[in-house]
Amino acid sequence: MIIFTLLRKRMRKILFYYLLLFTVFIAFYLIYSFSIIQGDVFIYPLDDVYIHLSIARNFAESGFWSVNPGSFDSASSSILYTLLLSSMVYVFGDNFYHPLIINILAGYGAVFWIYKFFKDFYSERALYLGMSVSLLSLLYLMVVVGMEQTLHMLLCVMALYYIKKNINSNYSQNDFLKLLMVILLLGMVRFESMFFVTALSGVLLINKKIKESVLILIAGFLPIVIFGLISMDRGGYFFPNSVLVKGNYPGGNLLLSLWMIFKKGILTNLSFYKLFFFPFVCFGIYLFDRYDRREIADVFKNEMLIIVVVATAVLQSLFGLIRHRYENYLVLMLFMVAISVAGPYLKLPKGFSFKNNFRQITFLGSLALFGIVGVYLVAYFQPVMQVSSKNIQEQQVEMSRFLHDNYKGQKIVANDIGAISYFSNVELLDILGLGSTDVTRFFVENKTLDQDQLNIKFHTFLANYIRDHQYKIAVIYPEWFPNEPPKDWIAVASWTIDHNRATARNKIVWYAFDKNEADNLRLNISRFKLNKNVKEEVLYKK
Repeated sequence: MIIFTLLRKRMRKILFYYLLLFTVFIAFYLIYSFSIIQGDVFIYPLDDVYIHLSIARNFAESGFWSVNPGSFDSASSSILYTLLLSSMVYVFGDNFYHPLIINILAGYGAVFWIYKFFKDFYSERALYLGMSVSLLSLLYLMVVVGMEQTLHMLLCVMALYYIKKNINSNYSQNDFLKLLMVILLLGMVRFESMFFVTALSGVLLINKKIKESVLILIAGFLPIVIFGLISMDRGGYFFPNSVLVKGNYPGGNLLLSLWMIFKKGILTNLSFYKLFFFPFVCFGIYLFDRYDRREIADVFKNEMLIIVVVATAVLQSLFGLIRHRYENYLVLMLFMVAISVAGPYLKLPKGFSFKNNFRQITFLGSLALFGIVGVYLVAYFQPVMQVSSKNIQEQQVEMSRFLHDNYKGQKIVANDIGAISYFSNVELLDILGLGSTDVTRFFVENKTLDQDQLNIKFHTFLANYIRDHQYKIAVIYPEWFPNEPPKDWIAVASWTIDHNRATARNKIVWYAFDKNEADNLRLNISRFKLNKNVKEEVLYKK
């Protein structure tokens, strides 16, 4: 009893010290972000945060789920995150620190549940190893970035915890209700959670837990179905614009499109092998060692965590993205599950040799290499985070300041819409389609075209749409307009930033659609007090 008490105190110390370390990391990045920008406000290192803020404000103040007041354009792929932000706007007023507050709380919550997962179910050694996963999965960076990924990672950790707890309790009513609640929230936090929910429901069905399988499926898909029906009723699509534009899904020739999805998502996707190969090797060795002469049903019954997480990673690779932070929740879960089964391989037997312990060496080597991948991710994003807030301030925030001062309430064409939509109070056409359903509709209806045909048709569509709807000016990356901007557009000026790591391009160009507006735009630009770090070039001469 005394030993157990001392062990509990020791484990609590681990949590305390790790929370302290987590706080130091977050504080460092926040302080550093403040130090590299002008003014006394925090600038998020990713423009997409402001899309959530814009939708949340519009929904709280006027009931419109869009970056544009008065319309319904589903630019957010996180129902839960946007609703949380909207609730904070409604209760506390509009404040751009709301995402940071949610992310800090979710980050601490994720660390706690990682600790609880290993403390309740595994050894002290696994706990020590497991507490390192939030560093290698970039959890602390996601907090500073300010997107919904931190909340997603928290709910995934909780889902793993309650799956394990239900396995141990044989799905007691109390434990299963808690799992259902987590799955419900998981279905709301990001639409990629469909992959996790489908995998979990499928494994339960194979294990003949039919009632549990159906309830998991209902809980996970209920918020998605409700939101989809509301979206369709408002003139949108069942899925958000971002899912339809960025995601992979069958179209046209079913067999051919499925082959292309497999080829793009897994076969030729280097990120798939870089992120998932080593943990998959670990799982393969573990399953072979433990179930070599046992029924496959035993694997599905006893190793639900491995099967669900691996299936989720495969489905995400096929139908979603595994880059630009979208893979972090998978990396976190893979680390946790890999460490949870590593115990037998961490003990070196007497007479250890390469020949006799080849699988053990391979397991430990793969786990170590997976850790190196995590270190690589940390090293890769470190220089990005050093300049990201500065990049966003010098490009996106400067564009929004200019539009707010000179074109407030007017129709503007853009391709990076976050800060513009939140700070400028303009009516936006997003040529990428995330914030404009009419553009998304074009992509959906023309998905089967090859790239050359699509560019030609999309160029004509955008040029006509902008002219017919009488947009005032455009501020875009010229390379992102299909087959270059129309010849009758007048390039008035360009703004270029240095040391760019956060924005898609370092140069944006301001366009007018006729000579009178070109004169007006040039005059407005000449009067605007531009950030001194931005290089301006006037392209339009009277």
